[in-house]
Amino acid sequence: MEQNSLKQPIQYALAGLSIVAIIWLLIRLQPLISALIIAGLIAYILHPLVNFLMRRTKLSHNGAVTIVYLIFLILLIAIPATLTPIAISQTREFIPDMEYLTGQIKSLTATPLYIAGFPVELNNVFANFETSIAQTATQIAPNLGFVLADVSTNFLWGLIVLVSVYYLLHDSHRLHRWVMSYIPEQYHRHANYLLHEMDLIWGSFLRGQLLLMLIVGVLSWLGAMAVGMPAALIIGVFAGVLDIIPSLGPTLAALIAVTIALFEGSMFLPVENWLFAIIILAIFLVIQQIENIWIRPALMGRRLRLHPAIVFISVLTSLALFGILVTLIIIPLLSSLAMITRYLRDREWEKPVVGDW
Repeated sequence: MEQNSLKQPIQYALAGLSIVAIIWLLIRLQPLISALIIAGLIAYILHPLVNFLMRRTKLSHNGAVTIVYLIFLILLIAIPATLTPIAISQTREFIPDMEYLTGQIKSLTATPLYIAGFPVELNNVFANFETSIAQTATQIAPNLGFVLADVSTNFLWGLIVLVSVYYLLHDSHRLHRWVMSYIPEQYHRHANYLLHEMDLIWGSFLRGQLLLMLIVGVLSWLGAMAVGMPAALIIGVFAGVLDIIPSLGPTLAALIAVTIALFEGSMFLPVENWLFAIIILAIFLVIQQIENIWIRPALMGRRLRLHPAIVFISVLTSLALFGILVTLIIIPLLSSLAMITRYLRDREWEKPVVGDW
């Protein structure tokens, strides 16, 4: 009895220490975990291409993985190499516009703003802003070594991501067997069903999101260019990239475009800047409505099954608490948790589940 009474506190202490050690490791290895999550998402997106090659050709799994991975590397190099000269050219054209914008701000802030009869010197605020930028630039120069160290560190993490993508593609079937080995055999049927449903959810979201980013970017570029928007290509790239953040991203892209339109105006439309800003806002609102009403449901279907308000609140909360990486996966993660909850509820109530294996 005494031995048993001593064993129990020791077991609890060891369990507590194990939990603390795991939490400490997760915190310390957070950069590695983030890199592996990114690699897993990329491998998940590329995996259907491997299956497609194996079905359409006589290639082995290793051969199909090698071809898909080489295509991925070529695109990873070719796309930035193609877009960088265009972006530099557009940025050079945009620099005079920024100088003009700075002059406009100076002229607007030259006159004091009266609030409740008290004058507010806006030019002092602008001068302080310029001083802060100059001080920031001055502080960056002495710390150039730290900047280069960060670049080197990010390069190493990028290399880890690239290597991990290959091995995740190569050993995906082994990972599936490894997961199933930890599940009791009597629960394999349920586990297979849940994995199948999660595959549909994440596949619908990730591949659909990539195509959405491309469509939104092209539509924004064409719409901005059609009405004479300065730096239309950069606006299109911003709109496409920011669309990866659901709800919040398109709003930020529209605000950027409207701000530039308000100060710059159109290159050929004979309208006032404020009216041109309204035109740009209308174009972006139309694109967002087309995306939300037709394109997104067509690409992702109704598998996510989340209310728009839940999506918006979840995106903002995850962005504030956990950062951009969690924000990118919060929607399919919540949808997967909701699917698992519905499945467990239906099994508890002994309801038939569609597609139950």
